[in-house]
Amino acid sequence: MNTLEYLTNRAQFPREELAKHCGQWIAFSLDGRRVVAGDEELDRLGERLRASGEDLQQVVFEYVPGPGDDATLDGVESL
Repeated sequence: MNTLEYLTNRAQFPREELAKHCGQWIAFSLDGRRVVAGDEELDRLGERLRASGEDLQQVVFEYVPGPGDDATLDGVESL
């Protein structure tokens, strides 16, 4: 994983796209350009990724705060 590439792309990821996943765990591609999948439960997300043939070592997991969470959608702070 190229950490600089991930951080750069993740910081530029559209907030509108993140907003679609509020209150969910998401799996980003290693380059930080796309959301591979999302789910409210981290375990279930892992199961879904494995079932679809994704290698869990090839994604970055992140929680997207929901309306009841005390956080922002920027995400960079959580890295």
